[in-house]
Amino acid sequence: MTLAKLSSKSQIVLPAKIRKSLAIKPGDTLEITTDNEAIIIRKAPASFVDELERCASSIWRDYKRELDQSRDQWDC
Repeated sequence: MTLAKLSSKSQIVLPAKIRKSLAIKPGDTLEITTDNEAIIIRKAPASFVDELERCASSIWRDYKRELDQSRDQWDC
């Protein structure tokens, strides 16, 4: 377990090992949330659109094929 101390300005320093493992660099945006009494810090995605696309990619896989099959059944 790694400990960090809160400064008088309410700042913390992320340990180098954690920064390196998550590829966090100066200027990166971090997402900070709470869960009960835990503070959760995550590296925010560079683009939320790209992140959503990455998360949903398996949901929409083969969607075009299904859409084309449905259109073939339409009587137009």
